[in-house]
Amino acid sequence: MYLYYLLLRYPCRTLVFTNSISSVKRLAPFLSELNLPVNPLHSNMIQKARMRNLERFSSPSSPNSILIATDVAARGLDIKGVEMVIHYHLPRTADMYVHRSGRTARSDARGVSILLCSPEEVAGVRRLVGKVHDESGKSTGKYAMKSFDVDRKLADRLKRRVILAKKISDSTAEKAKKSKEDDWLKTAASELGVDYDSDEFNALKVGKKGQRGKVKREKAASVSKADMGAWKAELRKLLKQKVNSGFSERYLTSGTVNIAKSLLDGVEMHDSILGVEKKSAIDEAMW
Repeated sequence: MYLYYLLLRYPCRTLVFTNSISSVKRLAPFLSELNLPVNPLHSNMIQKARMRNLERFSSPSSPNSILIATDVAARGLDIKGVEMVIHYHLPRTADMYVHRSGRTARSDARGVSILLCSPEEVAGVRRLVGKVHDESGKSTGKYAMKSFDVDRKLADRLKRRVILAKKISDSTAEKAKKSKEDDWLKTAASELGVDYDSDEFNALKVGKKGQRGKVKREKAASVSKADMGAWKAELRKLLKQKVNSGFSERYLTSGTVNIAKSLLDGVEMHDSILGVEKKSAIDEAMW
């Protein structure tokens, strides 16, 4: 939800780093369902596909494009105009933190690097980041990182979109995976001259460890066309609407945001969020 919040609230050329190929494959279709211009990049992609997605990401005609990538994109890329780097998964080393963050603020340009972490991860992140930023060069764990301000109420209003997009992308992925696996096993069984029973095979191959996620995956793969259609219709409806940040649509001077005053003052308003000033993540971080 917070990743979606950042990408929607601060549209710009953004590079999102994850620690696994599976995360790239999961996040790319999820964000695509939310109508964001996302491109995946990882080492399992053929070279032609990598180059195509890099071209789309760096194209001047797509200033708000998003690249979801593993650390394969942390080195060797010098793409102009990358304003924001988001560490969806924390970098494993200080060196990798430097290389990832170095994809933005190239030469004399400005940029912002945002790490998403849970409360229990903060101490480790401070030590890691402290190795880079502390003038003493010592990892004391006391480095004061700047917290990036998030409008919690606004983020909460995006929750339904996120839930629907995740349901749709997860179900689509599991259906494709199950279909591909069944086709492969049917072919193998036919060549061996044996009958293929998917339920019997699954009972044999899934151990105790895999049993925990088995029910969840089967549930996602068995979603009906009617349910999928209903989710997509609801999500399309939500995406067509601007998110209300808390001002009255009936009375422009009431509510938590006085939009009438903002318009009179010449404030540029956000394209997708009603009652919110259009501001870059860089300016927000320096506020």
